[in-house]
Amino acid sequence: MSFFAKLFRTDPASKCARAEKLLQRGEYNEARWEVEGVEGEAAAVLRAQALGGLQQLNLDEARARIMAGDRQGGEDLLALAQEFGASAQAAQAVRAEARAELDRERAEAAEKAAREAVLVPEGDDPLWSLPPDDPRLRYAVLLESWPEALRERLIKLGGAYAQAVMLLEEGQPQPALAALLPYVDREPAAGWDAARAALQLGQLEIAAAQLQKMREGIGHQRIGNNETAVLEAQVLARIGRGDQALGLIDGELKKGEAISLRGARASVLEALDRPAEAEREVSALIERAPKDQGLYRLLARAREAQSDRVGAANALEVSLAHTCSSPGKCGNQAFDVAAGRMLARLYLEDRAAPARVTELLEQIGQNTQGADWEDHYLTALIARNNRSAELPTMARQLEGALHPTDPRRGWVRSRLLAEVAAG
Repeated sequence: MSFFAKLFRTDPASKCARAEKLLQRGEYNEARWEVEGVEGEAAAVLRAQALGGLQQLNLDEARARIMAGDRQGGEDLLALAQEFGASAQAAQAVRAEARAELDRERAEAAEKAAREAVLVPEGDDPLWSLPPDDPRLRYAVLLESWPEALRERLIKLGGAYAQAVMLLEEGQPQPALAALLPYVDREPAAGWDAARAALQLGQLEIAAAQLQKMREGIGHQRIGNNETAVLEAQVLARIGRGDQALGLIDGELKKGEAISLRGARASVLEALDRPAEAEREVSALIERAPKDQGLYRLLARAREAQSDRVGAANALEVSLAHTCSSPGKCGNQAFDVAAGRMLARLYLEDRAAPARVTELLEQIGQNTQGADWEDHYLTALIARNNRSAELPTMARQLEGALHPTDPRRGWVRSRLLAEVAAG
């Protein structure tokens, strides 16, 4: 039995056992999916536990969204929690708790900002002369990646600002964002850290607003290996403002060429559903960066969007030729799991290259710790190609595991459910 075939034992006991393990790992939606349609008391209990977990996850995330300033995102998640069975009273409690916590954090951040308006020098330099164990010294190291002209401006924001940035670095984006936002109007350069915090919380609109304030205040910057123009364009494209993102990138390209800007332009063209232009852009880029795996995947997606599935597969084969087949077996780049999954999907959907598919599935299994939705989709394609009686159940489970707006639902309908309907 192959790696992926083992994932789909279809007897109720196996499904319940898998669901129980998924619940233990907090993967509630996957657990719900596993026991969907399974009869019996054990399956019913597991379904109830999965729904309870989904309710709490969405309630918690809604609270985080509201506290980060994304009220609409929070309301969407509260509605989703109620779809999973959460009560209206639970949703109202989240609103009240989030507002109270947000008010408290803002008050604390304002108090700290007023109390620590500047760093207290301990020598000739207010940061580099700090003791080695002072956490603000770590902030000084971060500042080294900034353009020199901007470092002094950020230092003048004081110790409270440095502490807020360190909260972000320590994986606490929610309190970091609450503390950082008040600084942006005072110093546009602070928009970078505020935007990073918002992105970690999934608050794309807030991130876009902070990057815009930064651009309007000090222009786009290169911070370490990051181009702020690239990040802003990517965020704008993700929130449906692709034309604005393209204009931003084109404006920056007039000032000077950069591979990162060209790559962002290709991604924005893809988001704007202009695959032919995206293909031309990324093809030129690959000549300059022939081992960039992300460029090959973008090229494959652009070709697939134009129904050039053979060309898409060829792009992925070239990409994977630069990688190792399994961990530790060569000095090249690690096997690109995303490219391997996409290539296996194309071949399976087209019922092509079965030997290559087997090889790809083995490589994916060697380079991952567990299966995600696309791995289950690959398994369902195998079932379709083998005319398995389990295909209808698999297809319904795959579709039910996706958000209604997820474009992958189109894969399920056209490649699986259509064949189920056709008999």
